[in-house]
Amino acid sequence: MKSWHLKRRTILKSAGVSVALPWMECMGDETTSDRKKRFFGGYFAYGVPMPADDAEDRLQNGWFPVGTGRDYKAPEMHQCIMPLRDKVTFLSGLSHPSMRTTSAHKGADVFLTGANLLKTYDKQSISIDQSIAQSIGNHTRYRSLVMSSMGGVNRPYRSSTLSFDRSGRPIPALNRPAEIFRRLFGEVTESERNALASRGSIIDEVLDEANSLNLRLGANDRRKLDDYLASVREVEKMTERAKKWQKTPKPKIDSRDMDLEVNANTPREYLAMMYDLLVLAFQTDSTRVATFQTAAEEAGPAEGFPRAIGLPAGAHRLSHEKKDYADVAKYIGFLNQLHADFVGKLDAIQEGDGTLLDNTLCFYGCATSKTHRATNYPIILSGGKNMGFNHGAHLHYQDDVPLANLFVTIANQLGQQTTRFADSTADISEVLTT
Repeated sequence: MKSWHLKRRTILKSAGVSVALPWMECMGDETTSDRKKRFFGGYFAYGVPMPADDAEDRLQNGWFPVGTGRDYKAPEMHQCIMPLRDKVTFLSGLSHPSMRTTSAHKGADVFLTGANLLKTYDKQSISIDQSIAQSIGNHTRYRSLVMSSMGGVNRPYRSSTLSFDRSGRPIPALNRPAEIFRRLFGEVTESERNALASRGSIIDEVLDEANSLNLRLGANDRRKLDDYLASVREVEKMTERAKKWQKTPKPKIDSRDMDLEVNANTPREYLAMMYDLLVLAFQTDSTRVATFQTAAEEAGPAEGFPRAIGLPAGAHRLSHEKKDYADVAKYIGFLNQLHADFVGKLDAIQEGDGTLLDNTLCFYGCATSKTHRATNYPIILSGGKNMGFNHGAHLHYQDDVPLANLFVTIANQLGQQTTRFADSTADISEVLTT
């Protein structure tokens, strides 16, 4: 047996759960062209603690590394991810220019889109995860997996989701572990089959009616109808795709050691389970694109997350601390630990000549630095070695560099060839292997 081959149970335990997979790379060789490319986008709310550079607690309570390049010093709250230092990059200075004067409670809405929502939400656009899914999402049962702690959409703004379709509409997020597990690994029910059949019939009727109506409309109304029909046809494609996947058995997963009924009232267990489901979704190739909004910037279950580490104050209140950063640093460190555990689990799973992390680019951060300041986003980029990403440094950019420049680079490395995304002005080559 080759030295990199692992016993099946060893691999499965590294994900923190018991999994039965129909096929794994250690059962056969994988060529470079066969490598799977994956993308994860994660978000936390309200910004980060930022003691002054000359403050005594700079490394104890600060978020941003001290120094740039490969010789940076990581603050205490990032020590949890330092065992993977060579697979992690910290970025600072980047932001979405059009949103720098916002109150920042719109942060999650623009984090992955870069749209100009300063005055109106009519300009919302596709998120980078959904753009990438157009290229790599058709190989899996689910083009993307959209998750948040609040779930649903709620409304067009502060919509509790990071993902937006090509028309800028928010994509509903899943927040119940049991439902996520059922969709990924549960049996297809008769009601689901019937629902798809009914949806197909309704789409046929809508298209027939629209074609008849189109003959009687003026030019402006025809354009509006064309936009609407484009959305209908997209749903039609998704419906046909779902019907085909119904014939393919789902991976067999042993969930006996998983508490799928856990909820946001027990934050540590809940967030850990959501991350574990993401690991499983990637490991079983159920999807190659996923997003997770751990918290929304408004009242919701995540306001109580600090109690998981014994802090009585809500997350929003903690973020407004301006002098004593000990508590907010403790809380952000708690979130960092959960994200680091997720990244570590991806790196513990062998896949081909590398790890699952080497084939997954993880983009994680927030759309504010200090609370309500929509500049200098705190960002951690990890993984993606086999897609050409190079790590091990803290990269700082001037305020005039759009975050969308990084999205252009990410899209190109994951197969969505483009020269422009949102308000991008170039790409960012420093994150790539030279």
